[in-house]
Amino acid sequence: MVKSRKVTLRVTGMTCEGCVRNVTQALEKISGVVSAEVDLAAGRAVITLDSDNITTTALVLAVKAAGYNAIAV
Repeated sequence: MVKSRKVTLRVTGMTCEGCVRNVTQALEKISGVVSAEVDLAAGRAVITLDSDNITTTALVLAVKAAGYNAIAV
């Protein structure tokens, strides 16, 4: 059994709760993502993963595909 791990991304370009929803949905579509907690005010996303096969790059690319910028912190 794989122990869950958390990854934090700094997300820029979000201006409203709709943006938060878009980023959350983009991240949660990735197989192995348990949850994504996106905070508009803090400009970050904390993603809980249940797989070691998910790279930080894949998470960043999902956020970028949704129209926002992200970097791992």
